[in-house]
Parts: sequence; structure tokens; C-alpha cells
Amino acid sequence: MMAKLFNVERARPALLAGVAWLALENTAIAQTVPTDLLDLSIEELFDANVVSDADRKDSAQAWHVSYTYAIADYDEYYIGTRSASYEDVLFTPGADVRSENNYPVVPTEITQEIHAVRIAYDFTNTLTVRAQLPFVMQSTEHISIVPGYDAFNISSEGVGDVSLVMDSRIAQSLNSVWKIGGGISVPTGSIDEEGDTPRAPGNQQLPYTMQLGSGTWDFPLFLSFRKYESRWDWGMDASFTWRTGTNDRQYRLGNKAGVGVWAVWKEAGTIQPGVRVDYRWRDDIHGEDGDLRVPIPAFPYPAPVTNPNAFGGSQVDLTAFLRLASRKGWYAELAYAQPVFLDLNGPQTSEKYHLSLEIGTSF
Repeated sequence: MMAKLFNVERARPALLAGVAWLALENTAIAQTVPTDLLDLSIEELFDANVVSDADRKDSAQAWHVSYTYAIADYDEYYIGTRSASYEDVLFTPGADVRSENNYPVVPTEITQEIHAVRIAYDFTNTLTVRAQLPFVMQSTEHISIVPGYDAFNISSEGVGDVSLVMDSRIAQSLNSVWKIGGGISVPTGSIDEEGDTPRAPGNQQLPYTMQLGSGTWDFPLFLSFRKYESRWDWGMDASFTWRTGTNDRQYRLGNKAGVGVWAVWKEAGTIQPGVRVDYRWRDDIHGEDGDLRVPIPAFPYPAPVTNPNAFGGSQVDLTAFLRLASRKGWYAELAYAQPVFLDLNGPQTSEKYHLSLEIGTSF
């Protein structure tokens, strides 16, 4: 029995690497990926437990409830790894030659806020079911060459896609644990948001970035490893979200994948600082919403956020977080994330920062 356990332990790093490789190489399943503008990442949902895995076996608290507020801001444009100014992306007649990298309408700043309620229930010491309900608020500033729309704003808000996931411990030692999980994202968020844009008088269909959901049934997968040390906890994880089918507007957001490593320092007691590094990949959009086009055959997309090919790419994020844990089951976590490397299908606005606050309890 001990020999068998020893062999499994030795094989696990290769298992994690294999899942991460599969997630990043599996683009043939479906093309796609954009605008999870504010990425309440799947690893956060799977990780939303107040009681740690090391302590859960001694706890009678089966329910876990948390509230998360997150805000992200997007402004600077990237074409691949090269940054581009608003003037570079804005097409000016007489001064510029129209190309695939400039547009008559240019979003300048995109702000997105999310309020999310998460509920988890431990069916057993090793099996947990979780649910997440997000409420999304988005706002985008623009500049354009269209008369009457030199500078304008569009916004949308409402319930996003509801997620239901289940995870299970697949192996555990005295100070480490491996978990695997999967679930479903239900298309409850609207993809029919409208607003006043320069395409025509009155309200029209808003770009992909302003919609509240994916419009498709999506399937997140997750694998994680945690190690509990005397002074530090650390771990790594890999995730993949597979988007299926085509929504009612004839497109599908891109698959997305990520791998991350993290560490948290426990010496300070109830105040625990930590750091995390993530590599995130997203595919572009498959298909398109025909209502976002204009009748110019050579250049049918009036803004980069209406071009399905100007989505997706990869980035590396660095996150610093501070966790306050109470022995009575309450906790709070403040996190600030910022990209340190970007390679985007563009021109595409880049994330400036991602700030979140989570508060939760168990009972």
C-alpha cells in the first residue's frame, strides 16, 4: 500500500503538467475566447472554501457562503506584444490609410464591476458542490470620427452566467492535497444588450464586450495541488473552460485555459499575505454577430470590439493578496492583480488592473 502511494505521489507533477498541456493545446475542440473582461476565474470559484482542506476533516461546518466585489479597468491597446495609442487605432480620413488595425470608432476605457454570491456545500469530507451568481455592470468610453459621436459612453448591467461546479479530493497526505473538478456554466446572462452607438440612429446591438453572458453552455475543468508547510502554504493549478455550440446570435466565445502558482505566508497569524502568478490563454471568437457589421465590404467592423478576430491572446498576471482569517469561521481577502506580459490578438484593449474583495463564512 505504501509503495503504491509513493508511486502515485511521484507521478502527480507529470499529471498536472499533462493537464495543463492538454488545456493549452486543445484548440481543435472549438475556436473562441474573448470578453470575460473581468475574469472571476474558475480557480477562484473552486477555491471558495472558508475551511482549509487540512482542517475540514475536523470541522462540522458543511455550508460555505461568500460575497465578492471585483472591478477591472481596461485602456491601453495591444497588437501582439506591441502597445498602440488611441491615435494609432483611430482612423482619421485624409491622414491615415484604412487598415485592419484602425477603426472609425475606438473604445478608450472599459470598466467592469461584478458582485458575485457563492454558495458551497460539503457532501462529504472529499466532495463539494458550489454555485456562483454574478451581477455585472459595464461601462465603455469611446472616441470616434462620426459627427455627433466625437465622445460617447455605452453601458449595460444585469445578471451574468450562473456557474455550478463540483470538486473532489483525489489524493491526500498529512500536509498536501490533490483536487479535481468540473462543472457547467448556464447561459443566464443576456447577449441582447442594446445601446445608442454611431452605427445608426437609436439603439442597436452592443458589442461582444458589453454583453452579460456567453450565450452557450460552457464546461469548466480544474486540477489543483496544495502543500501545507509550517510557515508557508503553496500550490499550483490548471484550468480549462470549453465553450460548446453556437449561441442565438451565431457566435461562440473562445475557450480559455490557465496555469498558476501561488504562496501564502502564515507566520503573521490571522493576517496572511500572499502572491500568485498566472498564465492565461484565450481563443478568439468563433462566428460573429452580423448586427455588429456595417455595409462596407472591405472594412465591415466599425470598432475593434466588433471584430471577432480582435479577441483572445495570452497574458501573465502577477497578483498580491492579503487574507484575514478568523477562528470563528469568517474571512476576508483583498487582491490586486496586474498583467506583466501581454500578447493579444489586436488591436485589443488590455487589462490595467483587477481589484477584488471577498468576504465569507462557514456554518
